[in-house]
Amino acid sequence: MQDSTTREKVLKKIRNALISKTANPYPNLDFDSPVFRMNDEVPELIFAQAFKEAGGQFVFCNTMLDFAEGLLNLAQTKKWTQLLCVESPLFKFLNECEFPLSNDPSTISTTHASVTLCECLVARTGSIMVSSAQTAGRGIPLFTPVHIVVAFPGQLVDDLKDAFNFIKSKYKDNTPSSTTFITGPSSTADIGNELVIGAQGPSELYLFLVDKPEW
Repeated sequence: MQDSTTREKVLKKIRNALISKTANPYPNLDFDSPVFRMNDEVPELIFAQAFKEAGGQFVFCNTMLDFAEGLLNLAQTKKWTQLLCVESPLFKFLNECEFPLSNDPSTISTTHASVTLCECLVARTGSIMVSSAQTAGRGIPLFTPVHIVVAFPGQLVDDLKDAFNFIKSKYKDNTPSSTTFITGPSSTADIGNELVIGAQGPSELYLFLVDKPEW
């Protein structure tokens, strides 16, 4: 009986609120201007700083050949003998450069690092946006020890809102069913409040920003 009475009181308050609407106490409130202060620095610098602060490794390259050389040096330093890349244009390019490379997802358990493209980069947060529309999606890099991302200046946006607008503009009416923002390598402090890197995904995240996207 008490539950019924309480429920009726709540519903009565809701009905009264809908009938007797109060005037907006803030009629001049601005909902259109950006929430965050705009930065005068170029987006590449803003992103690189935020990305590094989140624990990522940022590498700037002039050309795709510079990227290939940088990736080769990184692989030699880390002693990687198997990379995984399932995105066709990137796989074709790296395969022509004679990388120890596979495009077979079944090799994910033995690969040292996955190499993928992305949808866009969010400068303010240093985040990488990926979507289900990509061949790699979010699944493949999630199960590899290291995630290497290749991106281009035209993919840089200022904020999260701009990232969603970027996706809408790119795919029109075929918006991907899911999007994910990656901000730094995987980390958690759920157990004993101790920070653990790589517990739920890659322990290392690299971003190669290529100035000239000619393949």
